[in-house]
Amino acid sequence: MALRTPGFLADQVMKSAHAATLVRRRDLGHGLIELVLGSDDFREATILPGDSTAFRTSRTEFRHYTPARIDAASGELSIIVHRHGSGPGEELILSWHEGDPVAVCQWGSKKSFRWEAGDEPVLVVGDATVISLAMAFGDRCRSEGRPFQALLEVDPGDVEATGELVPQATVVARSGAHGLDAEAWLQRHAEQLDATTTVYLAGHGQSIQRQRRVLLDLTPIDRRSIRTQPYWADGKTGL
Repeated sequence: MALRTPGFLADQVMKSAHAATLVRRRDLGHGLIELVLGSDDFREATILPGDSTAFRTSRTEFRHYTPARIDAASGELSIIVHRHGSGPGEELILSWHEGDPVAVCQWGSKKSFRWEAGDEPVLVVGDATVISLAMAFGDRCRSEGRPFQALLEVDPGDVEATGELVPQATVVARSGAHGLDAEAWLQRHAEQLDATTTVYLAGHGQSIQRQRRVLLDLTPIDRRSIRTQPYWADGKTGL
């Protein structure tokens, strides 16, 4: 079942939402959508890698998405959405037309999964739902001269588009069950990972568990440097 928010609390959340409009919705690759939302609020806003926002899909439900980047000069916020074929979040996004009003919830990050200053290498691992996160981390690392790499497992039809969105990423095509191709890549390249790397595992919950075990078993990376944030899991929605 989807996670539900009591109606009166959902109303309070919406009172502080940003009033935006849909500037552009563009199909990328096979199953990716670029959303560009505009608001004067965004001209003075910032995002940190790991931040999450949400759209209200019903009286008691929200669907969460990761901002990729914000352009203060134009007041535009970009989000890459994975189109999986069903669900209230996707239905809502596909119902919008350019110029439509969109309420964008205030964003923030969980304490255990947020940007931390430093000079250690950063590695982001995940699936198509993690592209925005990888873009945000890549931009921030590049601006600070910090080593960055990403490992993204996506549908074969989205490999090219993903590589263009995240040039620093190793993009692998999913050939079977979710997460197995990324896991195999980690197993083959574990010895090449710097021991001081901070790793952010996100996306599919079951894949995160297996990938974390590979890192703990095959690399010298400290377990405290491996951060996890499931966005979805088999049999569950609304994470």
